[in-house]
Amino acid sequence: MYSDLLTRALGRGEEEHRSDELLLADLVDSRVRLHVTDAPAPVAEALAREISYDGALIRLCKALAVRATPEWFESPRRERARLERELLRRGILLPPLHLRGA
Repeated sequence: MYSDLLTRALGRGEEEHRSDELLLADLVDSRVRLHVTDAPAPVAEALAREISYDGALIRLCKALAVRATPEWFESPRRERARLERELLRRGILLPPLHLRGA
């Protein structure tokens, strides 16, 4: 179900016209929104944040020739971690996750 929502959220074509720098900025912004919050988010908002982050992650990975597809998000945490490791191997260090309450 999550991969279906992610597939729909990705839409089509728009990311092909964006620079790698814009895709990275989108990913970093989504990552910050995903992990920085003062209180627990309602379920729908938390899901929207995850989909936004994972969509940005997929778009950047595809732009950098890293194999990524929504169908592989059956276990979102595991696939997210795999893609983040692939980006790290390419020299892209994402902000740490311990920014809560900062």
